[in-house]
Amino acid sequence: MVFGAIIAIIGSSWGLTTTGGAKGVGQSTTAAVVTTLVAIFITNFFLSWVLFQGAGGSALQKL
Repeated sequence: MVFGAIIAIIGSSWGLTTTGGAKGVGQSTTAAVVTTLVAIFITNFFLSWVLFQGAGGSALQKL
C-alpha cells in the first residue's frame, strides 16, 4: 500500500503539471519514473529499518 501510494502521488503530481504537448508528456513521464524509483528505494530502506529493528538486528539475535 505504501509503494502504491508513492506511485500514485508522484505520477499524479507530475501529470498534473505537464505542459508542452507530446514532448512535455515524455519528459514528465521520464521524470516521474525516476523520481518514483528513488522514492521507493528510500522508503524501502526506512521501512526495512523500522520493521527489522535496524541493520543486522535479526542476525545478531540468532547468534
